[in-house]
Amino acid sequence: MFYINEAHRKNYESLLKFYESSLPNIEYEVACYVLALPEVLKRIPENYNVEFPFDWAWKYENGQIMPTNALFFMDDPYKQLVIAANHMYNSEPFPLNRGLEHWDKIHFEIFIQACKIRGEFQ
Repeated sequence: MFYINEAHRKNYESLLKFYESSLPNIEYEVACYVLALPEVLKRIPENYNVEFPFDWAWKYENGQIMPTNALFFMDDPYKQLVIAANHMYNSEPFPLNRGLEHWDKIHFEIFIQACKIRGEFQ
C-alpha cells in the first residue's frame, strides 16, 4: 500500500475505524484513502456531516451542485484527487485529463493506489 508519509497511513487507519460500520465497502475504503491525505484532511471542516465522506466538498446552490470553499480553494492536485475519489465513491463525473494536468509523480501514485483499492487489486 502506498502512503505519502506516516501521517497519511495513520489518518487512513483512523478513518477506516471511523467508518467501520460501512465496511467492508471498497467505495468507503477509497474515500478514506484520499481523505486521509494530510493536505486534504486539514481542509475538511470539523462540523461537516460525517455520514457521507464527501458531503463537505459540495453544496447545492440554485439547483446546481457547486464546490464548497473547502474544495474550491484546495490546491489543484489535491482537489483533483478528491474529485477522482468521489467518482470512485459514487460515480460523479471525473475528467481524467484534469487530474493529469495537475499531478506530479506522487499525486499520480496516490491516484493509482486509489484505483487499486477501488478495483480490489492490492
